[in-house]
This record gives sequence, structure tokens and C-alpha cells, in this order.
Amino acid sequence: MDSCGHCSSCEHSMEMFCSEGVTYSFNSPDKHLGGMTFGGFSKSYVCKESATLKMPKNIDLASAAPLLCAGITVYSPLRHWQAGPGKVVGVIGIGGLGHMAIKIAKAMGARVIVYTTSPSKVADAKRLGADDAVLSTDEFQMAKYSGRVDLFIDTVSAKHDVNAYLNLLAIDGSVVLVGLPNEPLEIGAFNVIAGRRSFAGSNIGGIAETQEMLSFCAEHNITADIELISAAQVNEAMERLENNDVKYRFVIDMSTL
Repeated sequence: MDSCGHCSSCEHSMEMFCSEGVTYSFNSPDKHLGGMTFGGFSKSYVCKESATLKMPKNIDLASAAPLLCAGITVYSPLRHWQAGPGKVVGVIGIGGLGHMAIKIAKAMGARVIVYTTSPSKVADAKRLGADDAVLSTDEFQMAKYSGRVDLFIDTVSAKHDVNAYLNLLAIDGSVVLVGLPNEPLEIGAFNVIAGRRSFAGSNIGGIAETQEMLSFCAEHNITADIELISAAQVNEAMERLENNDVKYRFVIDMSTL
């Protein structure tokens, strides 16, 4: 993002909350050159030095690319809600966001419980570092950690019952939505009043926090699980995304453009 300097968001390293004058790196009106921005799908890219990031030397660029999207999207709320030793973090959904949340929360020292509707993903959740995996369609399994989860990272981008997870929170626990459902989600009043629970949301992160995330991931040898594809495979990749056939991010080799 390129900030405008009209508000204090950037001063506090929270550029993602800028309310005006922002030029996003892709699919955004370009206030400098006109037209639209194309972000990582451009052959060349010009931005202010203050909006750049330094990639750690020991990190693979292809598998690190999704850290700048999925990585910071889950790192920011995990850090803000203080995931770490002694905390139980639930991750709802195992996909591009969810698999990164598992890795990062575990590296922060939290006990990580994954909630999924797919029996086939239970083993994969544990491979990624989860301490346990729960089938959310099984009432008995859902009750296993009732009242013990301090923080849920909700990665689901479809309408779903968030009350089922609010009811599993410990006192002062939070369900934080990072997915983008197309339809409104209903919240039962008693489900937040009881236990002083919260339902919140989180965006990406500012430049400073993103740099911090990259350093953290490099230190803990964390990258995304990717499939590297050529530019000619983009349409095939989109079809596979529709069929949920990717584990867990496609990355385009721009040298093939």
C-alpha cells in the first residue's frame, strides 16, 4: 500500500486501516499514473522505499510469497490477541489461511486445535503442527475443548455458524474472523455476554508488522505449502481452486509470463 499522509494510521504502523488516499498494490485506481494497479502480476513495480520489505536470506522466495498475504493475515491477530505459551488457539478451516495459522500459532508456543469439516484433513492438520484436530460436524468432538479455547482464528469465507465456536471460548476469549463470507453472520447475544466473549475481525498488517512476521517465519523456518505453476497454468489453477484442489497456495513463476 502507498499511504497519503492524511491520517495517523501510518504513524502507528497501521496503514491497512487508512481511511482515504490509499493506493492498493493490485486492482486499485492508480492516483499517480492513472489506470489500475496490477501488483505482483506486473513485470515491473515502483513504490516508495517505506512500502518495501526485506526478504530474509534464508527463506525460499516462492514459498515465502504467500506470507505477504496469508502469513500476515493470520500473524497480525495472533500477535494482537497474544497467542503464546499457556494459550489455546483454535483454527477454523484448513486452507491457504488456516495452514499458515497452524504453523505460526504453534511457533508462538500456543496449543493449537484445528476445527475442520473434512475428515481427510485431520491427518494433515497434525502434519502442519496442530496438537489436535476436531471434526466440527461431530458434537462429541466439538465438546472436547468447551470453555478452554482462548482464541479462534476463523478463516472460513462462507456462511457458517460462529456461535458454535463462541460457545467453546474460555472467559474473555475471542473469535477473530479473517475470512470473508459473502453473507452476514448472525451472533446470539447470550453467546457473547456469557463469559465476556468477543467476536472480532482482523485485516492484514502494516509494513512494520509484516517485516516482523517475515523475520519470525525465517527464524522458525516457516513458509507456505505451495504448488509453483507457470503463467500458462493460471486457468487450470482457477478451476482447481473452485474444486478445492490445492494444498495450500498456488504461486505463479513470473519468469514464465
